[in-house]
Amino acid sequence: MRQDEFGNACPETLGEYRDAMLALVGNDQNPAVQFLDQKIAAEGRAATVLAPDSQMRGLLFRLAFDLDE
Repeated sequence: MRQDEFGNACPETLGEYRDAMLALVGNDQNPAVQFLDQKIAAEGRAATVLAPDSQMRGLLFRLAFDLDE
């Protein structure tokens, strides 16, 4: 795993992000999990995420919880 902006361990791959989001929302039909499933279908579970964790959290939490800015 890589580190976030605070030095904490955070997901590094699409699969790790999917597993974390599924554990958080508990529903594989959640838009954030579905988004990650589509990415995994195209790139694979082991694909490394290049975006910073803060950006991934922002994107996935907006999808998961229908948050608007």
